Amino acid sequence: MHFKIIQLGIIHLNVCLEIDQKLLKGIWSKAEWIRELTDPKRLCIGAINLETKKLLGLCTAWVVLDELQITFLAVHPTHQRKGLGKSLLSEITNFSKSIETNRIHLEVKDSNKTARAFYKSMGFEISGRRPNLYKDGSD
Repeated sequence: MHFKIIQLGIIHLNVCLEIDQKLLKGIWSKAEWIRELTDPKRLCIGAINLETKKLLGLCTAWVVLDELQITFLAVHPTHQRKGLGKSLLSEITNFSKSIETNRIHLEVKDSNKTARAFYKSMGFEISGRRPNLYKDGSD
């Protein structure tokens, strides 16, 4: 499978909503996705299958002062464990280096052991916990 990392825009709204709903049970509303895809202070990238032009995964981040906050990373279930998440996260971290941020932050549920192992493999470390961060009361 061949894919390309691209900048996402409002034309990708419906597929972002679909991936969000399928993988993360709709953590963001349609209005939040519209803002994410149109606000120039936010970075939204996606992995597109070069043959089908289908969005396979996406990653979003915000620049906040001298830090980058990764706000969303998801890969369609049928395309997980094929390097897409690694490519998306690498692209975001390279962007962060290019603008000379001091830190990159992200949040992940404590119970999401797969994601935690993935982030650890990419060099991320636990720097703190935010109790009751998620809607279900977990950290």
